[in-house]
Amino acid sequence: MPKVTFQGTQQTVDVEEGADLREVTQKNGWPIPYGCENGICGTCLISIPEGQENLSSAEATEQQTLKAMGKADGAHRLACQCKVNGDVTIAQ
Repeated sequence: MPKVTFQGTQQTVDVEEGADLREVTQKNGWPIPYGCENGICGTCLISIPEGQENLSSAEATEQQTLKAMGKADGAHRLACQCKVNGDVTIAQ
């Protein structure tokens, strides 16, 4: 079972493989803001200190938003667009 750790609190939770990261963060009260939830607004920008390879691939819309924000560096994602496939650490 994959584990998601929120670096800001050091809290770790077990999630089902394929879990929606937005739902995980909201369920656990982690302070990530959400706007459009469609990968366009960029309000849910997070950094991924560990486990980037364990998130679903970024689709075209998310890639465009990250590029426009200057964050298309492989270390950032939009939480609303991520599915969890293995252990990952996120930070705001």
